[in-house]
Amino acid sequence: MPPARQAALDEAAAAREEILRQHFNRLREPEHTHRTAVENAPTTATDEHDRRQRERHRAALAVARATRAGAIPLHSARQAPPRTGAA
Repeated sequence: MPPARQAALDEAAAAREEILRQHFNRLREPEHTHRTAVENAPTTATDEHDRRQRERHRAALAVARATRAGAIPLHSARQAPPRTGAA
């Protein structure tokens, strides 16, 4: 392909891209348009329950990892005091 033809094709492609970019930017809403509505939305009981459940799960994982690493000694059932006397 001759260089002049390639240059014309490149210019046409750049012009199309610029038109599309302007079009999509015009259609797009600003990012902050709905932010206050989402931030001010009340939390539902389900959301609060899920949050507490995730916190409990994270805490349980932390204890399990610490126990496995040996940072927390693993205690089994209470040991009975030694018996004295006749058996």
